[in-house]
Amino acid sequence: MRPNEYIRLEPSHCHNCLRCVRACPTNAMTYLKNQPTIVEEECILCGRCYSVCPHDAKAVISDLDRIKEWLNNKEEVIISAAPSFVAVWPQFSSLVKILESRGFSAVRETAEGAKLVTQAFRNLIDEGTMENIITTCCPAVNSLIEKEYGELTPFMAPVVSPMIAHGRLIKQDHPNAKVVFLSPCIAKFKEIRDERFAGSIDACIGMDELLMWISGTLKEEEEKDWDEFEGSIARLYPTPGGILNCIEHDNRNYKYIDVEGIDRIQKVLEAMKEGTLKGYFVEMSACIGSCIGGPLLSHFKHNEWLGQSVIRENVDMNAKITGGELPFDLSAQWKPEDIWRPKHTEEEIQAEMIRLGKVSQDKIHDCGACGYETCRLKAIAVLDGKADPRICLPEALERAESLSNVVIENTPNGIIVFDKDLNVREMNPSARKMLNLDMINPTGMPIGAVLPDDALERLVRMTGRRTEYIRVYYENYKKLLDHAIVNVESQDLYVVILMDRTDESIREEKLRRMRERTIDVTSEVIDEQMRTVQEIASLLGETTAKSKVALTKLKRAMDEDENA
Repeated sequence: MRPNEYIRLEPSHCHNCLRCVRACPTNAMTYLKNQPTIVEEECILCGRCYSVCPHDAKAVISDLDRIKEWLNNKEEVIISAAPSFVAVWPQFSSLVKILESRGFSAVRETAEGAKLVTQAFRNLIDEGTMENIITTCCPAVNSLIEKEYGELTPFMAPVVSPMIAHGRLIKQDHPNAKVVFLSPCIAKFKEIRDERFAGSIDACIGMDELLMWISGTLKEEEEKDWDEFEGSIARLYPTPGGILNCIEHDNRNYKYIDVEGIDRIQKVLEAMKEGTLKGYFVEMSACIGSCIGGPLLSHFKHNEWLGQSVIRENVDMNAKITGGELPFDLSAQWKPEDIWRPKHTEEEIQAEMIRLGKVSQDKIHDCGACGYETCRLKAIAVLDGKADPRICLPEALERAESLSNVVIENTPNGIIVFDKDLNVREMNPSARKMLNLDMINPTGMPIGAVLPDDALERLVRMTGRRTEYIRVYYENYKKLLDHAIVNVESQDLYVVILMDRTDESIREEKLRRMRERTIDVTSEVIDEQMRTVQEIASLLGETTAKSKVALTKLKRAMDEDENA
């Protein structure tokens, strides 16, 4: 899988929330090794992963440095401004003045190209030779059909997008000019690099990027001086049903419908694939709200409904566009893209389902939390090397709940849950046994009935965020219990964890008494020993004195004999 060159991932910003994985309509966004990755070959650049990311972990390709270089070199650079700009700049004249002050030679509306494209569509409708006609203004939709519904490419109108048509129109008048498209869409960056449209547009700049560049210079104009031109109703293109509003609906050869959002588009394409939808001209937009709800308009506050109203104020809704001869070639060739995908046998898929724990219907949740619509598709994605087999929210919750239940049911500590009125909501087996309630359902009993202590009840009501501890001896239970009291504020519940210290207290009392008896006996022995020592000392003292007297007399006698 090669990296996507149009949407860059910023791993340091990623919070592993999987929102991008769930949002991707083609499952091109994978999640492996604890980070999302885009499969380039399967990505249609609809931009939903970019739009839904709450952590700015996606960055879009930029041509701004190249554009600035052209401007610094005083080259002729012309902006083709998509009509969706009104979602940010309701005053077109203000935008023109700012961009011209930055060095752009001119700012023209892409609606000029949309008018020519509408004319080409009208010619196809009048010819009536195609079974169905799918508009080809949205490059994300074009990629979807070429990659996923190759057999439907004959239904794609063989017409370039308004951006390409406008680029060719500008190049016809200014052959040496650099043409820059002001885009609400990421897929346009890829479209201008498509070999089929080479030379039409030289660079793209996202509307969000341009807004940051010229921030602080936007000014409101008193007059909305939009220039009128034939076919200016094509300004409706970025609004829902905008293409259809430019065409007279005669229903001679086709019925007319518009579809927004890849999910709904896929349903229409499936119907065409099955042959149940025939004779339709279908306007398709990858974004909900059409281009005015594009991904490059999603990361800052704007008012798409204000934008729609501004556009409608500046068009004549009755000035429909008719067919006729085109000033230059607007044809486009669409063809299926061969995307290699691994093939798996039913046995392999079922074996992977078993490895994922999907062994019965009650284990097959099909919740979509992992980013795949069904557990079967998740198993296939794991086999494809696109999904982490460990990620399954219902299984994780079940494991966590199962583990907590095992702990609560088997811990030797008693656990009691009280509601805000201090009535029992739950009590585990250890608490029932501890409080002699094995044969009684304690649910609904007040705290005083199970733990009759006024100080405890007061402490429970006073407990804040921190855990409180108290030790109480209950005469009725003949037990000494330690209490850990926790207030679960979010649910108005109190949890009391009981630890039986009775046996421990009895052991401590026995040890205390044993220590006291030992000390008493030791004292008696010491006293007796002291008396004995004293008696011995007394006897030794008398004997020593008598011996001294006798020896003195003997010495004196011996001295008298020597002198005689």
